[in-house]
Amino acid sequence: MNAPYIHARRRTFSASNAVEAQNATLTSIKTEDGATWGDMGRVLGKSEDRAAAYANTASPIDMPTFLAGCREWGGRFADPLLGLVGGRWADAGSVCTGDDPASLTIAQLLPAIMAAEFDGVTTYEELSPQEALIRRVHTVTGRWLDMIAAGKAQA
Repeated sequence: MNAPYIHARRRTFSASNAVEAQNATLTSIKTEDGATWGDMGRVLGKSEDRAAAYANTASPIDMPTFLAGCREWGGRFADPLLGLVGGRWADAGSVCTGDDPASLTIAQLLPAIMAAEFDGVTTYEELSPQEALIRRVHTVTGRWLDMIAAGKAQA
């Protein structure tokens, strides 16, 4: 059977490599944070001895445990594991580093908005072709507003 969408070239990994990455990641986070296995277990929704077993045995973590680790530690926890399959952690709504800089994104939208507003009336037909770009600008400016709010809260 020759179906490239089914039999595509894939990054391969062994179950033992996945468990080794899990063990190293959990041990590293515990050490860096000065945590106990009890602390780690609370985060993972497991007992102290179960958390220690996930870092010191051939026992793979289950999906709810993986997701609990992702929620708490984000890329610190997920990246070594997702890296086994060529992935990496990204927060929801984040902009890829390959995306245009914010200034370029806004600059690309500006001429279309100027043309739409030229007659003093902006219509759906004028904005609709720019929807994807408008959404990207919205994401960027929303992130900026979050940064401003966080800065004000720290001040």
